[in-house]
Amino acid sequence: MKKLMVRKMAAFTLIELLVVIAIICILASMMLPALGQAKATARRIKCVSNQHQISLANMMYADDFSGGYPPRPEDRVANRNPRWPTLLFPYYLSTNIMVCPSEATNTPNAAGIAGGSPYLQDRVYRSYIINGFNDGYAAKYAPGWTSTTYCTNPPNQLPFLKENEIPLPSDTAIFSEKLSFAADYFMDYFNIDDGNILDQTKHSGQNTNLGGSVIAFVDGGARYMKDLTSMQPVILWCTTAYRTNGVAPP
Repeated sequence: MKKLMVRKMAAFTLIELLVVIAIICILASMMLPALGQAKATARRIKCVSNQHQISLANMMYADDFSGGYPPRPEDRVANRNPRWPTLLFPYYLSTNIMVCPSEATNTPNAAGIAGGSPYLQDRVYRSYIINGFNDGYAAKYAPGWTSTTYCTNPPNQLPFLKENEIPLPSDTAIFSEKLSFAADYFMDYFNIDDGNILDQTKHSGQNTNLGGSVIAFVDGGARYMKDLTSMQPVILWCTTAYRTNGVAPP
């Protein structure tokens, strides 16, 4: 009778198993930051898309209103007039694009929420803010113009700018991202909103020093910009000589 040859099954030793686990942990630690960065990039791209759509809505509004952009309501009388989210709604159609996917909260503030605005689109949660065009209004209407007054020339008119009154549309900001707690609709440069309201590091990850935000421009373009680069060396929120000369607001 032939003897049966029994082969002994090879098995991992405890040392070998620990080595395999260690290698897997090292590979995972290398891949997870890359995956996190990819997710952050995807959120930023979505934010660019959101603001691009809103900026295009602004351009279509101007086409329908003889080149004029949405007027600035009188802030002294709450909810008397609709603000830009309502005025532009027929052109962007979905309020879902009003929230940046990089928001720290799903419910970023909007003034119309607490104020009980009768205009639905003014009450939706909102990440974005429009240029208040403070220097442009001051140049067009009166040096003493403020966001709390009607125009004095012509009287009782809500202030607005037209396409031909913005000389550098591809280099002038129209929309960007506000801080989540801020309820403001307008980025008022003369009120130092670049420091108080504007969120220039919305897409910062863990390191705010390397962060930035998405900015949409008057010509419909939108792009990611590093922290503070919309304010220096050129102030992209201004349409007049304030862009470069650093003169104090009137």
